[in-house]
Amino acid sequence: MRFSVDTTSATPIYAQLIAQVKHAIASRILCPGDALPSLRELAGQLRVNPLTVARAYRELEQQGIVTTEHGRGSSISAQAREQSEDYRQETLTEVVDRFLVEAFRLGASPTELRALLEARLREMSNEHGEELTAHGYQHGE
Repeated sequence: MRFSVDTTSATPIYAQLIAQVKHAIASRILCPGDALPSLRELAGQLRVNPLTVARAYRELEQQGIVTTEHGRGSSISAQAREQSEDYRQETLTEVVDRFLVEAFRLGASPTELRALLEARLREMSNEHGEELTAHGYQHGE
């Protein structure tokens, strides 16, 4: 996994790193047992203070998402998938809320939105069926 940070963002760098790890777990890019880069390695790659990376890892560990073993480094914990499900639901809710606010500003009705969503799901399923199925989407879910 490749990490990145936006130094112009109002979101602190450590919080950006936490969000990226949670997102990677929720989208199954990172799985329980996967190793994270060392503090020094990630700090060097991102050109940030190692204490910033340490803070992100420490908070992830406190949340039960990461385990750290002296001499072995940090890795994704066995219960990370359950922890990331909350993050996944919160993120999906935020995305849907933004969509609905904009759609209602455009004067869309609930019936119109349902029809449009179903049509787009069918089209995406037909265009990207294998890719969507690999990511857990099955038509009719």
